[in-house]
Amino acid sequence: MRVSHIELYTHCKKIFQACGVPYGYAEEGAETVANAEFLGLYGLQQLSDELPNLQSQLEELKIVSETAQLTVINGGKQSGMLLGKACADYVIARLQNQQSTAVCIKQTTPSRVLAQQAMYMSKKGLGSIILYKLRGHSSLIIASPSMEFPVMIHKRNNADIVEIINKQLRLTGDKALVLPETFTDFFMFGTKSIEAIDQLIEQFEQTIDPSCIITTTEDFEQKWISSWENGAEINKELWMDLNETGKRMLVESTDQSRSHGAG
Repeated sequence: MRVSHIELYTHCKKIFQACGVPYGYAEEGAETVANAEFLGLYGLQQLSDELPNLQSQLEELKIVSETAQLTVINGGKQSGMLLGKACADYVIARLQNQQSTAVCIKQTTPSRVLAQQAMYMSKKGLGSIILYKLRGHSSLIIASPSMEFPVMIHKRNNADIVEIINKQLRLTGDKALVLPETFTDFFMFGTKSIEAIDQLIEQFEQTIDPSCIITTTEDFEQKWISSWENGAEINKELWMDLNETGKRMLVESTDQSRSHGAG
């Protein structure tokens, strides 16, 4: 089954709204999922995996600690699909007055769909690195305004890769990047040092390390163009399951609203 970008976006937005997600967040989440699907990052599957735990009430993000180099934010167990844009905007705002900065978002759900936020920052003229861990491997996404698409790297242990990043970007002491400690955290790093980010991307794309799984900027570009020309190929059963789940959640939320005296 192949679908257009607008079909994907509309379908996902309805699902988010059926779950009670506020309109603005529903739009951002739908765009994140649709773009991930067009990049070959299985955005619909990620939405399906997270759907049971999506929270309709999005509390204001709480800053746990803040320095010039690193801000720690409590994500309130909300989906990274919905928090990513707000966190990227925070990094962009901080970079108006400094060369680089990072945020660590705790109590959330990081995933490959955060590539959307890396691309968003690159369109603002900034380089970015996003780090997160999943069971069995850790991952990073690197994006630069010099390139339309990011590079994504998966490895069982990215500790050595983080060392390379810190050396390339000359990040030492409390400025140095570290791997997230848990599966519910992710780091988002932004910088104006575009040349250093470009060199980093080139270095990783030329690697022959067999323990790395690398999706290059060219890989993403080919998938993106093919998806726009032919539509994204998706699992029909998954599409229908998401549709039915969204309908069921909408009915449940309506019934709950009525039981509390609404309508």
